[in-house]
Amino acid sequence: MSDKKRIWISRRIAELGKKKKDLAGALGLPHTRISDIINGNRSLKITEISPFADFMDMSYTEVLSRFSMKEAEINISYDALIRDEKEIIESYRGLSEAGKQKFQEFIDDVKDDK
Repeated sequence: MSDKKRIWISRRIAELGKKKKDLAGALGLPHTRISDIINGNRSLKITEISPFADFMDMSYTEVLSRFSMKEAEINISYDALIRDEKEIIESYRGLSEAGKQKFQEFIDDVKDDK
């Protein structure tokens, strides 16, 4: 069961200075459903992925990949990142939605070039 827990959700909410009840409101769910999602007892519905990603300030592809990973694979903390990685994250967070879309397209192009 521990690999089904999605502790990263709680950590990310705290990093953003938000609360689980705020996420529940953004998704239009009772707050108890957020605990179910974190504990792996409920999955996000397809219609909830985009608002979830927006709330968490993540791309939808990052959200999907995080939900498909085991807990041990995503146990990387922000503090453990090197300065360049932190700067990229902070720059991304400061982008407009159009900028984030262009950034994602750029990353996809770079991955295709490998």
